[in-house]
Amino acid sequence: MQKDVVEPHGLKRLSKTSDYQVAPHETDVRGWTVVGKDGQKIGKVDDLLIDTARMKVAEFEIDLKGADCIYVPAAEARVDSTRREVCLDRYAPGAYRTAASAGRTGNYADERLTRTEEELRVGKRAVETGEVVVGKHVETEHKQVPVNLKREEIVIERRPVNRDAGATDIRDDEIRVPLTEEEAVVDKRAVVKEELVIGKRVVEDQKTVDADVRREEFDIDETNVKNRNRR
Repeated sequence: MQKDVVEPHGLKRLSKTSDYQVAPHETDVRGWTVVGKDGQKIGKVDDLLIDTARMKVAEFEIDLKGADCIYVPAAEARVDSTRREVCLDRYAPGAYRTAASAGRTGNYADERLTRTEEELRVGKRAVETGEVVVGKHVETEHKQVPVNLKREEIVIERRPVNRDAGATDIRDDEIRVPLTEEEAVVDKRAVVKEELVIGKRVVEDQKTVDADVRREEFDIDETNVKNRNRR
């Protein structure tokens, strides 16, 4: 097969260039089995053809079993990642360009022009927006607490007495009466009064994401066509 002679429609084979690779979110289907709508095996994906202007895979190069190589637009292939298969629901012999016809000039039975548009995909990632610091510090407060204190006072009572006194009763003498009083004793102890329970919760907000997406539109110029069939 002469499939390496040309690169159809100016596309680049992924296997022949080191400047391009399959995007991380896309699937590299090279080597996967190709089946028709009935599930019958048609061949396998031999290479991917890249449209470098749009940075997209434009066609699959499919090796048919014991036959030529065909080029299938990526938009017409359905990728089954579970079975690792590429499904061609509209496959029919002669429906697609072959490797042999790609190197010849002239008209093909069918020429195809695909239209592509960008789709907006919005993902999410967690970013740190700040932090909340919860701590504690010591404050001193002066307090006055009233307390009742007891004290002893001397009580002296004079009473008249009329009796004979002995010779020894006339002398110097004294009585000592101790007096006591209570005084305030300050004692302090630490008592847990309150606690903070610190956690996090998820709050969901809705935001609108703006972005520009491009799309291709077909331009059909029939001004130079003298005779054309209208259907």
